[in-house]
Amino acid sequence: MNTKKFTLVIIAFCFLTGLTYGQQLEDKRVKIEITVKDGNKTIIAPVRTATFSFTTSTNNGTATDGTEKKAQTKNYYLSIDFEKPNIALLKAFLANKNGLDGQITMVDSYGKMPSRKLEFTKANIDSLSDQITADYTSAYMSIMCTTLIIDGVNIE
Repeated sequence: MNTKKFTLVIIAFCFLTGLTYGQQLEDKRVKIEITVKDGNKTIIAPVRTATFSFTTSTNNGTATDGTEKKAQTKNYYLSIDFEKPNIALLKAFLANKNGLDGQITMVDSYGKMPSRKLEFTKANIDSLSDQITADYTSAYMSIMCTTLIIDGVNIE
């Protein structure tokens, strides 16, 4: 009688362990990276999440003849969340005042979701945040860029 209970407990333990292990593998199946070109160096950094936004705004100004002039501004933002800060990437952005060109890629290791590619030009840091605690680290960077191409589509 005790061996039946013991066998049942072992089977349940193995089943629950397998479920937990399978869920951990599922979490890391998508690989996201940022790649920037700094002179002759290519810097690649792993990314936890990446978000893009595109906005247009109309600015009112005054022309030299005194008439009101409206101009449209296009703003491209990329917000990137890193598991840990990448010092080489940070140095590259801070050293290049004219901006960096690069891309963010997302690849599903199982091949079930389509790959994504966000290409950007002349990107500069807009904001930077770094969180350090005893058991968790995170770095967040928001960059502005001149152009943005998402999966081959030029966003204008």
